[in-house]
Formats: sequence, structure tokens, C-alpha cells
Amino acid sequence: MSQNGLSLILLAGFMLGVVVLLRWIWRRPLPEGTLPALSSESVESVVTPRPLMSPEEATLYNLITLAARDHMLVLAKIPLLSVLSVVDKDEEARKAVMRTIQPVRCDVVLAHPGTLKVMTVITFNKDAFSLAGREERWRFVETLLKAAGIQSIGLQVSQTYSVEQLTGLLGLAEEE
Repeated sequence: MSQNGLSLILLAGFMLGVVVLLRWIWRRPLPEGTLPALSSESVESVVTPRPLMSPEEATLYNLITLAARDHMLVLAKIPLLSVLSVVDKDEEARKAVMRTIQPVRCDVVLAHPGTLKVMTVITFNKDAFSLAGREERWRFVETLLKAAGIQSIGLQVSQTYSVEQLTGLLGLAEEE
């Protein structure tokens, strides 16, 4: 065997060893004491349940549930990454899209009860989109939803809706 062939085999073996070592290091459990010890009797930490929605949002959610329950599954506070799948030949572009939509939560999602396909995403407009570029991000999200064939609806939390109004807005009105 030539000297170059032996060098290549040794280099490949060394690289394989480094990869195995790094995977072993990253997969090890965290050492004791890394996570803080929390107990229900701790006086230093207070952990309490947090409501999913404000009372106004809950009222609107309940009305949506009344309007859609015979037609769709009604889900609340679903991460957008659970609703959309993004595939792109350019991996960096895909990662940029994923980073952009990662913090976005859908206030209400309507899904077909049989296929579980997301049909509609409802956003509660709270006049907070103008904060720190959220309006631009939401326009981007709406573009993605449209590309995926998912209806996007914005409802004003401060506005009063009837069940009939919501049924019509959601396109769930029974045809006579």
C-alpha cells in the first residue's frame, strides 16, 4: 500500500473518531447540579399556571367554538411551525423562514376533523402589531398561509361578534 493511501485511511479514521467523540459529548446527560433544584415547597421560586388567553380573547374563542364546532376542530394557541411545513432547495433561505416564524403562535386554528388538515388560522388583532416589526412579520406569515392554501382571518378582540356573524366570516354557513 502506498504512503498516500495509508495517510488517507489514518485521516479518515481520525475524523471518524472526532465525530464519534463529539456526538458522545453532546448526547451525555447534563451533570448533576446543572439544573436548579425546584420543589413544590421551594420559597425561592414560585411557579403558577398561566391563562392561555385574556378574558376578551376567551370570549371570542368561545364564540368561535360555538360557530365552528359542528364543522371543524377548534384549537387554541398553536405554534405556526405546527401548521406549516417549509421545504426549500436553498437550506439557508429555509432556515431564515423558520427563524422568522418560530415565535409566531396562531390564536385559533380550525382543522378538518377527519383529515386534521388546517383550513383556517384566526388571529386576534389587539392593535399590537405595530410593535417592533410584528406587522411586517405578520404580512410574511399571511403570504405563507396563502401559499399553503390556508385561510387567514383577523378578528378584533374589542369588537362584539354574534355566532351567526362568525359562522359567516369563517365560511361555515349552512347552505339552504
